[in-house]
Amino acid sequence: MKATIISVGDELLMGKTINTNQAYLSKELSLMGIETMFAASIKDNRNAIRNTLDIVKTPLVIFTGGLGPTADDLTKEAVSEYFGLELKLNEKVLTIIKAYFDKSNREMKETNVKQAYFPDNATILSNGAGTAPGMMVNIEGKTVVLLPGPPSELKPMFESLKDTLVSLVDKKLYKKGLRLLSIGESEMESRLQGLYKAHHSVYIASYAETGELTYFFSSYDEKALDKAMRVFKEEMGDLVICDASLSLEEDLVRTLKDQGKHLSLVESCTGGFVSSRIVSVPTASNVFSEAYVLYSNEAKIKELGINGEILRRYGAVSDQCVYELAYQLAGKTSAEIALSVSGIAGPSGGSNEKPVGLVYFGVTHKSSTKTYHRIFSGNRSQVIKKASSYGLYLVKRTLLNHED
Repeated sequence: MKATIISVGDELLMGKTINTNQAYLSKELSLMGIETMFAASIKDNRNAIRNTLDIVKTPLVIFTGGLGPTADDLTKEAVSEYFGLELKLNEKVLTIIKAYFDKSNREMKETNVKQAYFPDNATILSNGAGTAPGMMVNIEGKTVVLLPGPPSELKPMFESLKDTLVSLVDKKLYKKGLRLLSIGESEMESRLQGLYKAHHSVYIASYAETGELTYFFSSYDEKALDKAMRVFKEEMGDLVICDASLSLEEDLVRTLKDQGKHLSLVESCTGGFVSSRIVSVPTASNVFSEAYVLYSNEAKIKELGINGEILRRYGAVSDQCVYELAYQLAGKTSAEIALSVSGIAGPSGGSNEKPVGLVYFGVTHKSSTKTYHRIFSGNRSQVIKKASSYGLYLVKRTLLNHED
């Protein structure tokens, strides 16, 4: 099945708002076996909506935005007009909108009433996070879906619609994904050329993030898909982190919980970014003990008792420093595994011997401390993000290796 995504909103064209909805919907549709053939961002304008519908040929059309209460929110009106659908007041929807305002002790404005008008043959999509219900209508051989613009409202509404959309797919597409630590997209691709040629019935697509890569495998042949994934895992080895449905931090929290272990962190150049990724996981409190952000040498000495001679002789960005940081942290806390991170995020502070992007890591687990280092490319924020991913990856790999 093929789809079109039409994002309505002047703010998208003016650059005031980044269109994250299109990326989200395209990815979710792809996982369901629905291919996005065309996507456009257009003005809050009747002519723009009409002209776009004139050229759309796909059986599924998804609109986002333009369902609000203001005069320029006219997606529902323009689409209904285009297909000759009459809008009528839906008393049940109006009651729900009024209840939304009553719950927050706010007065409902008269302009909100327009949000309760729908065609008789439309399926109304409830909005638990706002006042703008969506709708789905089958008309002229097309399934037309209208979703609100705010992602916090669009995503739960789309989730509730998935089963219905899957039922429209004429042939089942199997799709699975894997998250990997990135060693550069071009390097990864060069290693996979043979796999692509050997598995013609499996489509493999990569999605690059800072420090990580996600590969999605799709095929109408489930056995062929599983075989391609097995070969892929063998080729990539330890670079494979987890299933694509999980983030690196979610997978690490799950691994720690499965092993009944706790993690402690001491960060320097990442400034708490590793910790923030861990605590973004709702169940992190079960496995995360404590964290230090020790940016200066004085703080490292004061809080963890690092030997000043190590800092003077080797510097804070060194195997010796991260070894001591992880070792001392493990001794001070009750955590079964400790990670230390220290490096040069840039843009200044580097040298020929220790360039910008050089980051050292120390991991203490079961009374053993090991150190690692890598040079990451990119600007300051990219170095920090890549270092955080690599640090979390090292903890996961250490846990699994010791389990083996």
